Amino acid sequence: MADELAEEIQKLNARISELEQMLSQILRPLQQVQMGTSQYIRLLQLAMEHGGLSPELVVPEIKDPIAIEIIRVLLDSSQQNISEITERVRNRRGTASRRIIRERVQDLVEMQVVEKTQKGQLNVYSLSENVLKKWARLLGLSQ
Repeated sequence: MADELAEEIQKLNARISELEQMLSQILRPLQQVQMGTSQYIRLLQLAMEHGGLSPELVVPEIKDPIAIEIIRVLLDSSQQNISEITERVRNRRGTASRRIIRERVQDLVEMQVVEKTQKGQLNVYSLSENVLKKWARLLGLSQ
């Protein structure tokens, strides 16, 4: 009798382990959906609180509207030279001086918001790794 009971308990424990594994496999996709949904809700909250996702959320120390526009341009497409940045800022704002854009980009490089690299004979500019990490955290894409 005791042997039968012990065997029955062992079978039940094995079945419980199987069910726990099945349940964890079922829950894994639901947890991913939950995480994606919470990230989406966070984005909506940020957009509602600040009127959109803007560079000011990541680099609040930058107040200059042209510098902010440069950051937006580099968010859209990195590895751009001064002429390309100027053209894109001009398309967004209506006007943009190449000299002013160059000065603001240099200021952003000094603030370590933008990085300058040599590509052939041209200097190209991208957002710094630090700023990109801040964006990823803001969007809930990293810790």
